[in-house]
Amino acid sequence: MTDNELQHLLKAEPEKGQRAFYDKYFNYVYTIVFAKLKTIASIEDVDECVGDVFAQCFIFFDKQEVVQGNLKAFTASVARRKAIDTYRRVIRHSSNIPIDDAGEIESGENIAQSAEESEMRKLLYDKVEELGEPDSTIIIQKYFFGRSSKEIADIVQLSSDNVRARCSRAVKRLKDILLSAGFTR
Repeated sequence: MTDNELQHLLKAEPEKGQRAFYDKYFNYVYTIVFAKLKTIASIEDVDECVGDVFAQCFIFFDKQEVVQGNLKAFTASVARRKAIDTYRRVIRHSSNIPIDDAGEIESGENIAQSAEESEMRKLLYDKVEELGEPDSTIIIQKYFFGRSSKEIADIVQLSSDNVRARCSRAVKRLKDILLSAGFTR
């Protein structure tokens, strides 16, 4: 049966037309849906999606005179869209764990240690800022961003030799500042 004959049958005798459409395109629709959902959804989800595809097609056929273009392409488009919708629904629901079943979830992160390190970084940054400009910029660019003396020289508008000398003195001053602030590392 051609697509034109099938569309005519869908209009003239909807029940026979739907049966003929289902018989002709079932394997095609199932293949498309299964290919999209096989890794994430259950067989029941695949079957439900296939049913939704045919329901969507039948609703469209009831409202329209004819499908413009290729009936097979139209069916494939509906199947892909429904499979994507089902995929999203399954993903959304599978990532939700009922609170009673969740138990205690561990992240593997030592929160106390992370908080302490974060506080240490902030204090270190504050002490580097106490060096003043351009020394704080030189230290940050060299040790935090790994830039060379030449790159830093372009940023602070000094010569490379001057940047190296200032960096060396700034590190010594920073060490003294940190020791006086109680840092022992």
